[in-house]
Amino acid sequence: MNAMILLADGFETVEALMTLDLFKRSHKITVDTVSISSSLEVVSSANVKVIADKKLSEIDANLYDFMVLPGGKLGVENLGKSHEVRALIQDYLERGKDVHAICAAPSILGEMGYLDDLKYTCFPGFQRGKGEYVHTGYVETPHIITGHSMGFTMDFAKAIIAHYFGSCAVEAILPGVEGR
Repeated sequence: MNAMILLADGFETVEALMTLDLFKRSHKITVDTVSISSSLEVVSSANVKVIADKKLSEIDANLYDFMVLPGGKLGVENLGKSHEVRALIQDYLERGKDVHAICAAPSILGEMGYLDDLKYTCFPGFQRGKGEYVHTGYVETPHIITGHSMGFTMDFAKAIIAHYFGSCAVEAILPGVEGR
């Protein structure tokens, strides 16, 4: 299974990198970090410089099974104002592909109407659209998993892995993650 994590300047460091780490530990998800700008270098909200694997302008989005949108107030603003990102989200969800978002990032999906009639979670204050906000660590629906905030990143990433591969896949990575 192939995934992309979209990175825009101001992304939340832990939400992007912990999700990336857990996907790689699963050995079941091939994941690329994808910069939405013209540069591979992306700077997080904590001023951590990351070199993305690819640029959005250079990828074949059809090669990916799902995408992840990390939070971070500025990062989400930058993702949300990108016409290319919005078009990609629309294309994925209208074709039945999955888009997972955490923290402030579900607000993009809400603004686009994709959370209407769904339960979802996000960082408080970023509720958008007509869906039902639930104050919990993560919420899973058929094509969208939403995460509450940085403190729930591990739960969010584990939920994504379990969504595709079952709880056994999550159990397999826990010894290395939780020091068992």
